[in-house]
Amino acid sequence: MVGLKEKVAVVTGGGMGIGQAIAVALAQEGANIVIFDIDMEAAKETACKIEDMGQEVLVCEADVSKAPSVDKATDQTLERFGHIDILINNAGITHPAVSILDLDLEFLDKVTDVDLKGVYICSRRIGKEMVGRQSGVIVNISSVTALTPVPLVVYAPVKSAVIMLTRILARDWAQKGVRVNAIAPGYILTPLLQGMFDKGLRNPDTILSHVPMKKFIMPSDIADAAVFLCSEKERFITGVTLPVDAGFSCEGGWKAYGDE
Repeated sequence: MVGLKEKVAVVTGGGMGIGQAIAVALAQEGANIVIFDIDMEAAKETACKIEDMGQEVLVCEADVSKAPSVDKATDQTLERFGHIDILINNAGITHPAVSILDLDLEFLDKVTDVDLKGVYICSRRIGKEMVGRQSGVIVNISSVTALTPVPLVVYAPVKSAVIMLTRILARDWAQKGVRVNAIAPGYILTPLLQGMFDKGLRNPDTILSHVPMKKFIMPSDIADAAVFLCSEKERFITGVTLPVDAGFSCEGGWKAYGDE
């Protein structure tokens, strides 16, 4: 155990993939879980897993890109539990890996709204509660694409911005009892990525040929990193970005997209 018993953890996008894995992992360490998600069916599936473990769980329908929606979900959380100890900013979307000349302009707003604005809004609202209590941990899910250039002309720069926001908040709240860190996942074998393989949209062999450890990372591996950063034993870790990428950022990311 890492000291999370009776902590209250909000996980955005906790209905599936990395978010679900983190929610379950935190619950296994004794935390009570709140899921902010727009997909209520997926969120309820995660909630069932957590309830089966004997932990309390609350599901809130929330669009993280909209402040009133986040305010409502946060109010519901505080009404139920009275406080929030952990925020996992996981909700995110991506776009096709194509040239800036070919990517539909609509993705600029869509990805920025969820992947950056969502982190900003949730951190601002829940961070206010944490600063008020002089206690809390925020973990932002960035991406290895923030550390090495790949042909994701909106997603990658936005994830880079998440890292800088992480550092700014960490510095701002360093003496206010709130730690803020980020995780930069590499290629995670989520249902989304598996679906791309199944449809022939991505080639797993091409990707793994440029991953030094030659293995895909599982959502549970990112969850383990999140639990580590949330632990009270890591009370002096703040403002860092932890790559969990099987060495991908050491390799040269562009070639993993097949562009020689």
